[in-house]
Amino acid sequence: MSNIQRSFIADTVLEFVPRFFRLIVVVFPGVLAFGCFTCGSSPLFSGDRIYCQATGSVPYLSQAEVNHPQPAADAPIVVTGLASQITYNSATIQGTVNAQGLSTTVWLQYRIVNGPSKSTGATQTVIGTSGTEISIRIIELLPGATYYYRLVGKNDAGTSYGKEMSFTTVDINSSIAAETTPPMGAISINDGDHCTNSLTVAVNLSATDNTGVTGYYLSASATPPSQYSTGWTSIPSTMEYLDEVSCTLDNGDGDTTMYVWYKDASGNISDTASDTIVVDTTPPVITIQDPTADQTYTTTSETVSIGGNASDEINEISSVVWTNNRGMGNTERNVVNWVIPHVALVKGDNVITVKAADRMGNTGIATITITYTTGNNAPVVKTGFAARITTDLATLSGTVHAMGLATTTWFQYGTSSGHYSSMSPVQDMEEIDHDKPVGNRISGLEAGTTYYYRLVAQNSAGAASGGEMTFTTLPLKGRIFGKVIRLQKGEPLESAKLRLKGIKARKKGFHVIFSDAHGLFTCDNLDADTYDITVTKADCKTVTQTVELKEGEEKKIEIALPGTDEGKEDANIPKTDQQKAN
Repeated sequence: MSNIQRSFIADTVLEFVPRFFRLIVVVFPGVLAFGCFTCGSSPLFSGDRIYCQATGSVPYLSQAEVNHPQPAADAPIVVTGLASQITYNSATIQGTVNAQGLSTTVWLQYRIVNGPSKSTGATQTVIGTSGTEISIRIIELLPGATYYYRLVGKNDAGTSYGKEMSFTTVDINSSIAAETTPPMGAISINDGDHCTNSLTVAVNLSATDNTGVTGYYLSASATPPSQYSTGWTSIPSTMEYLDEVSCTLDNGDGDTTMYVWYKDASGNISDTASDTIVVDTTPPVITIQDPTADQTYTTTSETVSIGGNASDEINEISSVVWTNNRGMGNTERNVVNWVIPHVALVKGDNVITVKAADRMGNTGIATITITYTTGNNAPVVKTGFAARITTDLATLSGTVHAMGLATTTWFQYGTSSGHYSSMSPVQDMEEIDHDKPVGNRISGLEAGTTYYYRLVAQNSAGAASGGEMTFTTLPLKGRIFGKVIRLQKGEPLESAKLRLKGIKARKKGFHVIFSDAHGLFTCDNLDADTYDITVTKADCKTVTQTVELKEGEEKKIEIALPGTDEGKEDANIPKTDQQKAN
């Protein structure tokens, strides 16, 4: 009989033998023999079942590796590793897979003796051309049982199987029962927040145990449970447990404490873990006491101050905010006894809403309706500042509240306080109930003069004026102009540099100008001062001349520069008191 025939006969026999039988099939030249995996005796056939003659038991049929040889070519190379972190119901399987350069899917096959074969639900993908470490955690195993397992890898070139290996889970009736170390646990409400305004909170649970945490007991009571108490929540056994659960508190406002205990498979219960949070769902109490405790109030004033108090039994008041339904602004005061001054009103009803909030965002509300009636009131006038002032011009400003009546307005001004010899053109204003800016540019002013002014307005109820203000016009500016010539020839000098520096002013500014093609120069906008004018020109000696300039004065001068090649003759030139040759 050839080797191919022997292999075919062996495969045929194995195909018809039930999976829960395990036989050793030995094929000798010309002979096909069977032996019991357990005792080695000859098997006994009965119908479609095979029994051990010595024991009568049903032997275990292993996952023979010869049925799934390692493919050649580019099929993955799979190596099954050892099992670790073995508990009574879980284990971690290690291994390596070489994907041979193709995307490879990896999973784990495992089964118990005489049990059905299982595969891990989640697969892993491996790529590359070197061995990649694989780690797979399996759970829901039977305690004290032996499991056979192997890694499987599949890519486009084929499927490969690692060597079959085995491990035995911990016996729950021996090792776990003898384990006496309880789990270590903790609890945190809303990630450790001090306070909440919601009765629904997030409870963060965490625990560790060397054999596996199997449940927790969450309660609002500090009484520890037994392992048989109702109320335990079961969880898949894990040596490190971490979760967040939602919980509804039923103690109302105030301090609320939650307690938790954890247990393991041996029935050991952890010490009590607890966390406390303050529940505050009640809004603050706020009342309006000023200008009245009533809900309505009438005034002829355009502004009003509102005050009262706010309190909260659990948290402090964080803010008091007001709004006006007529579109006015709002402000904020972080005080319990609060006062909001100068609340602007609009003609008619103004519904003022005041809100007090505590640190948790709970809000209490109080309202008052204030009716603003203008009646026959004279306008309210405020004089503003002057701007854009020159030697003879200025822009005056201010605001006028017409008090809801047709109003005219103008500026009065003069050079003496309380005496106004001039007035600006009259302006008409609409019947408005708020301040309106007013401005007017006046002219014909005297330079360097102080003026006194005020804003005046009048309506059918009377006239009113704002406070007196002042401004000073700018002084007139002077000018120095003239000509630069060569001393001997009297011809004009072009591009001569003139530097004018005041010598009396506290801040001695200076001006730099140049003569034109005709030797002419001009320096405008000069303050009243005494100026040293220094003139320089190539091939000429430097000359300095002093000029006194009064306010608004225009002075014409002529400056003669000696040439540097004129020798000693220049030394005999008589000099005036205002001209010095350097």
